[in-house]
Amino acid sequence: MPPPHIQVVCTEDEVVEAVSPISLTITRRRSHTIDFGPNLTIPGRVSPQISRSTPQLRLQLSIPAAATQKLGLDINSSVSQEETPQSECGPETPVSTTSPGVAKVVDLTKDITTTSVYAVAHGGLSDIYTGNWHRTSSDTGETEVIAVAIKVLRILARKDHDGANARKKLNKEVYVWHRLEHPNIVKLFGTSYHMSGRPAMIMQWYKNGSAAEYLEKINPEADRLRLILDVARGLAYLHTHSPAIVHADLKANNILITDEGRAAICDFGLSEVVEDLNRPTGYTLSTPNVGPLRWRAPEFLENDGPAVFTSDVWSFGCTALELLTDAMPYKHCKGDYQVIKSMQEGVKPCLADDPHFQKLDERVKNLLDDCWSFNPSERPCMTHVQAQLEAIYSLS
Repeated sequence: MPPPHIQVVCTEDEVVEAVSPISLTITRRRSHTIDFGPNLTIPGRVSPQISRSTPQLRLQLSIPAAATQKLGLDINSSVSQEETPQSECGPETPVSTTSPGVAKVVDLTKDITTTSVYAVAHGGLSDIYTGNWHRTSSDTGETEVIAVAIKVLRILARKDHDGANARKKLNKEVYVWHRLEHPNIVKLFGTSYHMSGRPAMIMQWYKNGSAAEYLEKINPEADRLRLILDVARGLAYLHTHSPAIVHADLKANNILITDEGRAAICDFGLSEVVEDLNRPTGYTLSTPNVGPLRWRAPEFLENDGPAVFTSDVWSFGCTALELLTDAMPYKHCKGDYQVIKSMQEGVKPCLADDPHFQKLDERVKNLLDDCWSFNPSERPCMTHVQAQLEAIYSLS
């Protein structure tokens, strides 16, 4: 049996000490023998411990460029004998790598000017200002002024050890976002620290705002089915990306509407980071990596594990309900206590006899009902959800 694929990913932008510990999240499926080769040794501590007979299918290592010389690796090639194809629904568990170092993202601090005195919008995690990016061409030297949204994270200025680690985590999340390219994912240009030193994400500016605002104030007659199809496309892209990405905070306020009237997802991976930066030293969140309760998958009531693909699918169903009916999930519940009680009793985010829900296409209702299965393993993957919506939309 040939050894599993070992992919070595190195980038010039990663700045990590070669002796720093590297932690790995491993997907375990079948037993194989891993041959690291004579030159591949991991500096520092590895968790979980890797032996030469660890049961797993695929191991992906993200190793800082500074460490490659010590490891004797060729960064332009993969150390592999056979690549295992990824399921169309993505891996069963995200294959991820994290490092305590800071991945470098384009710092636009010197090139950003703010054009709004006050925030033009407020999110659950941030305040949004308008601004201009004075982008200078490296070829011609000419400067182009681009309208941007400045999303300033609502965090405390912490200088302790936990705050430093949270900032590294923030930089990692932003680095992942910065590299994504998809029409249904909001484009992130870079970061800035020009507003009192608080980290800000510089994003493409969309005058239509969030999906919730757009449908309420700008275009209530918009093609809502097309919007949820856009969201499904973007989320399926995240789930099948390499490395796979879990959004963990999907809701209508985290969906922006482009100038062409299409939906684009933003703010993935940021909820845990902001909470880490704002929490008191030593305090541990009971439910990391998840968004507000009404959009949260019910399994988080019983465990404190991180968000996974199946929890995103539940949240997608809740977000689709919002976009289609202008109603929050569990709208019959006045507060979080009632939401929790409903979940514990097996009540889904929308009552079957709700008049707005009843008006939906029967196929859409069935699909949302599947997304809201209380057994996570019974929920469809996002590629399946996308395919179903593509078929429904083509016949509408």
